[in-house]
Amino acid sequence: MNSKERVRAAIHFNRPDRVPIFNIVSGDVAPMPLMPSKDWNPGFVENEIGLFPHNKNPNTWESPDWVNNRPEFEGGNWKNIPHEEVDEWGCIWNMKGRDKDMGHPGRPSLADIKNINNYLTQYTLDASEKSRYKAALDLKKLLSNDLYNMVIMSSQGPSHVVSEMRGFSNYLVDHIKHPKELKLLLEHVTEFHVESIKMAFKYGLEPNGFWLSDDLGEQNGPFFNPRIFREFYEPIYKRIADAAHELGADLHLHCCGKVDRLIPVLIDCGLDSIEFDSPRMSGYNDLEQYRGKIMFWGCVNIQSIYTHGTPEEVEREVWHMVRNLGTKDGGFGAYFYPQPKVIRVSRKNIKAFEKGLEKYGTYSNIPSKWWDYPTLENWNDSVVPPLPH
Repeated sequence: MNSKERVRAAIHFNRPDRVPIFNIVSGDVAPMPLMPSKDWNPGFVENEIGLFPHNKNPNTWESPDWVNNRPEFEGGNWKNIPHEEVDEWGCIWNMKGRDKDMGHPGRPSLADIKNINNYLTQYTLDASEKSRYKAALDLKKLLSNDLYNMVIMSSQGPSHVVSEMRGFSNYLVDHIKHPKELKLLLEHVTEFHVESIKMAFKYGLEPNGFWLSDDLGEQNGPFFNPRIFREFYEPIYKRIADAAHELGADLHLHCCGKVDRLIPVLIDCGLDSIEFDSPRMSGYNDLEQYRGKIMFWGCVNIQSIYTHGTPEEVEREVWHMVRNLGTKDGGFGAYFYPQPKVIRVSRKNIKAFEKGLEKYGTYSNIPSKWWDYPTLENWNDSVVPPLPH
């Protein structure tokens, strides 16, 4: 199989030859990121004074007057000191300075729901703006046709974006106190994602899949119960999935949190795969009922084994992911966390992940009896069980 065939076979449980690999620098998936509009230039209107652009090249920012004559702000120096940034949606991010991570959501940008109409007028993104797709189009020219081309959406998913607009506490309360306004905000963000999918094909990217990031839970459970999730989020995820499917592409969702209770809704929406950086957070036993129903991408658990385990444990954990997240007919893909330095993963453990895939990632090399070998009733997140006998 080539890479494109391998990923599709894993999604549809159609017996891939081996586990597909999503690694930024190698593997079966070629990520093609969409970018913010080159015409987006924040910091000039009253509510953005003092805010720097988020996820925009400092060299392309036409700085406003409040930046002038401030040596600490020249030439992108502001990146090296604590500061606030604003993204295209108007969401505010706290940046520590000198860090390579994406920052953390800051104060609410839409703190008063009564200002919703003015806010949406100011922060309506144009998905047809061609500069959003230029970097991906340039990259596509260098890629092999055998790879599975994956468009990485330029924006976080609807839940993530709206929670940043409103502030997390306000956002949770909105499900009860302001459902009409919340649905309007979610639909507003969803419309951009749907149009971005259409424009990706219009401009010639012709991807095999789209990658959406939307965290839906915390350490011990989802942010909302399945009933509320179905009411508010099934329509929007279905719209996004339908838009991708109508053009022959798949929809993949990165999601943090223990969200196993929400997976039936995501399956009903038509989601093709879900990716966990920490699969053990949702738990192998709680995910077992969904094996064979949806594909799982998984990294070796970044909260414990990948970051704190030995290379031998990392290598062995690969088998447990293959077994507990997939089936002998596919359904599992290996995902390499894209910023290992940020979470302080050793080079030895990254190599151990690769070595584990060499050992346990080719289906024809896995003893058939291993698939029926009993798994644990209680998993300790920091303990890697032995291999089957």
